[in-house]
Amino acid sequence: MKIHLQTLKLLCRQSEEVLTFSRNITFIHGTLSLGKSTVVRLIDFCLGGNLEMTTAIQREFLAAALTLKVGDLDVLIERSRGEGFVRVSWMDPEDGPVSLQVRAKGDGPVVFGTDVVNLSDLLFRLLGYPIIRVRKRTGDEDSPMVRLSFRDLFKFCYLEQEELDSSFFRLNTPVLAEKSKDSLNFFTGYYSEVLSTLQIQYDQTRTEQRAKRDAADRIREFLREFDFASVGQIATELEKVRSRAAELRRLLGDDTAAYLSDTHFVDEQRVQLRKMSDMLERERETLEDLNFRLNEQRELRSELLSMKFKVARADRARAVLAGSAFENCPQCGQAVSTHRSHGDDCYLCLQPLRPDESAITPASINSDLDARLADIEASLRRHGIAKKRQEARIAAVLSDKNLLDRRVADLLATYESDRLARTRDAQRELAELDERARFLDRVSAMPDAVTKMIEDADDLSADLERLEREIVAEQRRLSKADANFAALEDNFLKALVATHVPGVSSADQVHINRRTMIPEIWPGGDEAAGYSFYTAGSGGKKTLLTICFALALHRTAAEHDLPVPTLLMIDTPLKNITPDINPELVQAFYRYLYEVAESDLSDHQVIIVDQLLVEPPDDNTLEFTDRLMTEDDPENPPLISYYHGP
Repeated sequence: MKIHLQTLKLLCRQSEEVLTFSRNITFIHGTLSLGKSTVVRLIDFCLGGNLEMTTAIQREFLAAALTLKVGDLDVLIERSRGEGFVRVSWMDPEDGPVSLQVRAKGDGPVVFGTDVVNLSDLLFRLLGYPIIRVRKRTGDEDSPMVRLSFRDLFKFCYLEQEELDSSFFRLNTPVLAEKSKDSLNFFTGYYSEVLSTLQIQYDQTRTEQRAKRDAADRIREFLREFDFASVGQIATELEKVRSRAAELRRLLGDDTAAYLSDTHFVDEQRVQLRKMSDMLERERETLEDLNFRLNEQRELRSELLSMKFKVARADRARAVLAGSAFENCPQCGQAVSTHRSHGDDCYLCLQPLRPDESAITPASINSDLDARLADIEASLRRHGIAKKRQEARIAAVLSDKNLLDRRVADLLATYESDRLARTRDAQRELAELDERARFLDRVSAMPDAVTKMIEDADDLSADLERLEREIVAEQRRLSKADANFAALEDNFLKALVATHVPGVSSADQVHINRRTMIPEIWPGGDEAAGYSFYTAGSGGKKTLLTICFALALHRTAAEHDLPVPTLLMIDTPLKNITPDINPELVQAFYRYLYEVAESDLSDHQVIIVDQLLVEPPDDNTLEFTDRLMTEDDPENPPLISYYHGP
């Protein structure tokens, strides 16, 4: 798993701090509380870990950006303080630039591809590995499959200062130990990508088979409870239901058909009602004619009265204008000469004035109008009397019709009550039978479905047997893991001897318990006198045991091409070891570190955080850089250059 860090950029409130990492070894050293450990914590933070919120981080830190090489890809990982998401950008050879926001850890919906849900999945994808799944409880075939995340592997690449002498890769912690064991099995080859895929397929197939059989059993129990154990029983029951439903429909149909004949006792009343309805319609038409005539005569009376007023006004105007004469022509305004008239002519227009004996006078007009008004008033009185009689006749017919309507309704209500009593039970039973028939139609397909489920489950047995054979074959193929464990044990002993761990010699043996994965040191090969990290006693010795095991694991991975990330970060390897009291231990450890870094770990990147700088020998060919952090030297500032505080 090729991973090489390039730069780490910190975005702070007042500055941007950039750290560049060497290809082989980067040594970060200096006095206390200046940010040395924070460097590796921020790297872990960008890779999905948690960040210890020191005072400086709380006050000044905003975000971090880590550039690194993942496989053959240049990757940028950005993460802000307090956020559970990271922004990952890279240049895909086929798709071009890709930028993705993904969860730092935890489950959720797929955000990339078909199965990437968090940063761990994405790192596996970029490294060219599938998502690895392992049993939640090792050795339990019924245990569900869970992810083996990149964070589980990374605990063997980042040795935190707080846990160097208290937890040997958490192999003694009940919950976290399983993931550490799975990681070691994956590193050494007891667990491969092919085996992981086969076990996932086996688990999914077995779950599917169990689900089909459980569903078939539940459906069978349901059918048995209702005596529907076979298709024949359901068909017989369905035929009975449909036969009874058809019988009830015939009865209800006959009852409906007999309705008219059964209600003959109201036929005479129905005929009388139709006659009365016709009579009522005719009487109403007569009333409408009377109303029309009354309206016409009222309008005529109004017109005659208006004419009387007009005649009276014309008579008054004639009387007023009778003695008037024109002195000037109303047309041209010239004076009118009276001598032009001969006496019998009009002095204005000179036309002869001839009296008309047949001319109508206002008095004769008024007399005629009064006579006409008297006739109209008499007609209105006659029509008014006729209207009242017609309204009374209509009211009488309507009253008789309503009385007959109530009588017919009472007769039919009595009949309908008897009929409803006869048909209500039949209709209710018919509704129940229809619902029962629909239910049986649905249920009739269940026995066949049960048979199909059982057949499908039986077919899956062949797939399970095939997968079991492939898993066994893959496990046999992984027998080389024993050789990898033997190499790890040998390299662990070499590291212990080379670093002068007290009480360890080349005559001792190292044995890794395959169940607990905790290495034991057998002095002189004596198993009874053996001890492990958890019984070593000395804090300094525990620190060396942890660091030497990590170096041995990475050295074995380099020698045997094991899938271990090519990054090792050690925070304060000399914890609990005093350089002035144990100088031999300090020199021996760094001599061994630089030796294996130059040879077997030449493709691995090592980041060391310590108080004192121990440089490699002059003839060493390692690419080595160091970063000194001091309180007062501007050339070697703290991690956050402007910050001076707790």
